Amino acid sequence: MKTILSAALLFIVSLAACNKSAEQVKEIEEEVMAIHDQVMPKMSDIMSLKKQLSAKMVELDSLQQEGVSSTTLAEQKMKAMELSQELTTADSLMMEWMYQYRGDSAKALPAGDALVYFRLEKDKITDVQKRTNQSLEAARDFLK
Repeated sequence: MKTILSAALLFIVSLAACNKSAEQVKEIEEEVMAIHDQVMPKMSDIMSLKKQLSAKMVELDSLQQEGVSSTTLAEQKMKAMELSQELTTADSLMMEWMYQYRGDSAKALPAGDALVYFRLEKDKITDVQKRTNQSLEAARDFLK
């Protein structure tokens, strides 16, 4: 009788631990997707700012062709090119992250492995978020 009770208790504890792990997996997956959902709409902002930076570069080229000679113009053009590249990098990081993300497959893993996967993905998408926000802010500041 004591063995049956011990086995039943062990089963209940194991079941509770599995449920807790499953909840943790779901929670961190939701955190990952919330960050993604916050960053994704900014991809259109990236494209818009890249167009504005291109227009600024054309404007700076026109000024140089009209005979306005200035190291400031050259520096501004270089800065615009640098900012455009940073925006391109942020966009590429997001596209690469989405291409490599395998959330559905990860949910089929044992809970411990799924937690590790989603924690790594959270780190990756948080980096994408940081790089996106920094590049957007820098481009907007430049274009003011």
